[in-house]
Amino acid sequence: MDMQPQTLGIIIGGLIPGVLFGFSNVIVKYATSKGIALPLYLIVTGLAVVLVGVVLLFIVPERHVSVQGGIAGFVGGAIWASGMSLIVFALERYSASISVLTPLFNLNTLVAVVLGLWIFSEWKTVSISQLFLGAVCIAVGGTLVARA
Repeated sequence: MDMQPQTLGIIIGGLIPGVLFGFSNVIVKYATSKGIALPLYLIVTGLAVVLVGVVLLFIVPERHVSVQGGIAGFVGGAIWASGMSLIVFALERYSASISVLTPLFNLNTLVAVVLGLWIFSEWKTVSISQLFLGAVCIAVGGTLVARA
């Protein structure tokens, strides 16, 4: 059975990471419930990111890098770490529920969709009506979860 590249891309870059991020979110709640300070949580998480990067150096043959790509990667990591810091802070300080927080912070989908359409001109190659309908569903779902 041959799969189309688009299908493989959706599975490898969408479905599998979705499952991994789901487990990751639960582990964040577990870690905070077992006692770990925010800065130390980020340091331990950063060490895990470095470890995965080192392993991938031996698996992925590409080694190219540019200053712009490196800076963008750093900025993206800093933004991600800031978001994770706020999640961990809410879990620790306010005993927030991970089952409520996760659908809310995953509204990041809407931000990524809008920015992708605008910055990368993806509006030329995607179905805007389907994206709009999906965005409405995400927004409605986020609203329902926030009220849970």
